[in-house]
Amino acid sequence: MSRPYHAQHGHGTAALAMKPLPILDGSDVRPPLTLQDWVKILPTTLEDARNAASALRDLVQDAVYLDEECYSSAVEHTHYQDKLHAQQKRVNYLENEAAALRAELERKDELLAAAAGRQREAQMQIIELQQELENNAVVFRMHYQELLTRNEEIERLKIVIEGLQGGT
Repeated sequence: MSRPYHAQHGHGTAALAMKPLPILDGSDVRPPLTLQDWVKILPTTLEDARNAASALRDLVQDAVYLDEECYSSAVEHTHYQDKLHAQQKRVNYLENEAAALRAELERKDELLAAAAGRQREAQMQIIELQQELENNAVVFRMHYQELLTRNEEIERLKIVIEGLQGGT
């Protein structure tokens, strides 16, 4: 079984020479043809038919015939081309989606870096506050120690004053 494939050739392709059909809008109405009219028209009509048949014969001779194996191979090739086209569209879609995800990831990375910067600043503030607390604790201990020392002195002085008052 072979399938025709018409190739376009520049050599000897016969063109169909056909006369245009009459326009039947009422302006070109002709009476039916008589036998004498048929006798006059028939030779040119037969010549036109011969020219048309010759042109068709030339077209058929110029046609390329593919055997069943070539045809099925061409069909398979077309099928794979369609699949490849669909896969290419899918790849383009996935590449666009990946680009969008990369952009989203970069945005999230920027947010994460900003959050990490804020966290470092907060940790520095915590360290400063802890240092200030430690310094305040040292000052507090010193003041407390000073108060204890003075309180002891006051207690000794009270004892001395009471001892002096009792001896008077």
